Amino acid sequence: MRHLKILKIFLISLIVNVLTFTNLFAMSEDYEKKLYWGCYPNSKQYLGAEKADIYCSCTVKTLSKKFTDEEMDKISSSSAQEQLTAFNFASNYCGKMIED
Repeated sequence: MRHLKILKIFLISLIVNVLTFTNLFAMSEDYEKKLYWGCYPNSKQYLGAEKADIYCSCTVKTLSKKFTDEEMDKISSSSAQEQLTAFNFASNYCGKMIED
């Protein structure tokens, strides 16, 4: 019985630590919203509303898993080629989700 209690405490602390650690490496919700609204209007012109929403949501979530706000700011202030290199994986991955 004691072992079960120790295991529960360990699992709860592990989950809390993972969630806290994960949030340290994610974009803030405000940054994600700004990124989405920077993506959506232009994408909507070429993809239509539904596909633009899917593409932009996917791209924001994918980038947020890899970069913090500060990292995004740093990359965004670099050259167009460096931005393309850094963000291309998300664009390619999410582009496949909207292919006909």
